[in-house]
Amino acid sequence: MIKKALIVSLLIITAFYVISQENVKIILAGIAIFLIGMNFMEDGFKLFSGGTLEKILEKFTANKYKSLLTGFITTSIVQSSSLISVIVISFLSVEIISLTQGMAIIFGANLGSTTTAWIVSALGLNIKISLYAMPMIIFGVIFRFSKNSTYAGFGNILLGLGFIFLGISYMKDGFDTLKDAIDLAKYSIGGILGIFIYFLIGIIATIIIQSSGATMAIIITALAGGNILYVDALALAIGANVGTTVTAIIGSLTSNQNGKRLAFGHFVFNVITGLIALVFIYTLKDIVDYLAPIFGIAEDNNSMKLALFHTIFNILGIVILLPFISNIVSWSEKFINDDKYKKSSKPKYLSKENMKIPYNAMVSIQKEVINLYENAEKAILHAISIHTNELKTREDLDNLPTKTSKKIDTNLDDIYQNNLKLLYSEIIEFALLAQQGMNKNQNEYVANLKTASRVIVKILKDTRDIQKNMNFYLNSKNEFIRQEYLQIKIQLATFIFEINQLNNDAIDEVETSALIQANKDKLCTLDTQNSQRIEDLIRTEKITSKMATSLINDSTTTSNICRNLIRIANIMYIRDKQLRKLGESDEN
Repeated sequence: MIKKALIVSLLIITAFYVISQENVKIILAGIAIFLIGMNFMEDGFKLFSGGTLEKILEKFTANKYKSLLTGFITTSIVQSSSLISVIVISFLSVEIISLTQGMAIIFGANLGSTTTAWIVSALGLNIKISLYAMPMIIFGVIFRFSKNSTYAGFGNILLGLGFIFLGISYMKDGFDTLKDAIDLAKYSIGGILGIFIYFLIGIIATIIIQSSGATMAIIITALAGGNILYVDALALAIGANVGTTVTAIIGSLTSNQNGKRLAFGHFVFNVITGLIALVFIYTLKDIVDYLAPIFGIAEDNNSMKLALFHTIFNILGIVILLPFISNIVSWSEKFINDDKYKKSSKPKYLSKENMKIPYNAMVSIQKEVINLYENAEKAILHAISIHTNELKTREDLDNLPTKTSKKIDTNLDDIYQNNLKLLYSEIIEFALLAQQGMNKNQNEYVANLKTASRVIVKILKDTRDIQKNMNFYLNSKNEFIRQEYLQIKIQLATFIFEINQLNNDAIDEVETSALIQANKDKLCTLDTQNSQRIEDLIRTEKITSKMATSLINDSTTTSNICRNLIRIANIMYIRDKQLRKLGESDEN
């Protein structure tokens, strides 16, 4: 209720100034147009890169230093630290990169976001960039309606740049008009109190606008128009840097725990960096005054000196905090540890951020299907009285015929209803939503993953059907039926073991295909041998008709389970080798 009242009050105040104050209206219009431009830029790079951004972030993040550099370069190019954050959270949720690498990327992204200040101060104030804005917007619209996603993305980028330039032009004109009407600089308090007040204003402005880049553009244009003093602008810039962490925290609330940990690291970096810059603001100001002539910045060009100040204190934060990044990661893991993510019924890799990028969505679904399989596999092995740690090596497999196993109390119906059913539903729902933004090949890949999920559930239910007879006949006094059900148990364990061997990055696609074909051939041979053996047992009356009926049904079910295990292995592991190709298919 309070939130709604505040929003309504803010809208009424904004409407009043838009109607009554011409200069404020121009400034607000400039801010609005600038924000639209940032949004178009972000969407444009998502389409235009066609997965390139994701591949760059994945490839060039081998250590924290490479991750830092990658975060800086990519953010400088796309002019959106929020886009980089979304991709990083996606990668964390599917375990493509570590949390240390993710935080290093965010540190670099903070430095990369300072390039916005350089662009605005160097171009927006010294060149009439509104002249370039209109052609960009015109060609942006033309390209945006292309059916080719790369051209459409390029169109969005042009639109974004055009609107950003136009927004800066409006803000500059608005502050020039405001300077003539009201001299805001004369209201500056000065001293430590004044700096702290402007620091708080910078935080609040960024929280409201939800973009530190837009806040910096406002500060620079206001400074260039003489509406604020230089030292007050420095305090505002520090506040904007701290305020952007609130946006990151709000965005992480719906994310998984790694997303929240990343926001924690972002918060620690920006707050500590901001406080250091605030305490040493006059020292940093003197450093900027000393360095400005070296960079060819005129003594009276306070806008570019502000951009230099913004860059220097972010570099200072990196120098101070990067050596402690492992500690920050440890703190985040200690403070943010949500137990619900440990439950088998909860998805480990699915998060809303991953839906926005087809490649990340496919990786998420593929890993979650493997997670579903691993949970089902554990239940299946327990149902046939084998602990997972008893099937780690081929030697364990060879020892099964002579090993005496104690019955494991396993209710497959209960496991399905209370755990795997929810996980299966989450996969299907996530996949359906993610497919809306995918092309034909990507949709086909995800459709196969959904099929694999359905087959995994079917395997679980089929195992339930043979579980009762297996537990009964493995303890039968009839040694022939006992041996047959032992063979069924060994056959299931063998195929589960063989399928698990395929989950190996060292095996290429050709070798994986060959191993799957070998298992298909083995199954055909086993089917023939089992049928022949059962016929002999029936003909020689070594088992009763009731035993024979159960054995025939269970043997057929076991064969179907093994066939389905091969089927899902083909989807999960062979097609996994093709996943990166599909990640690039947006470009075609």
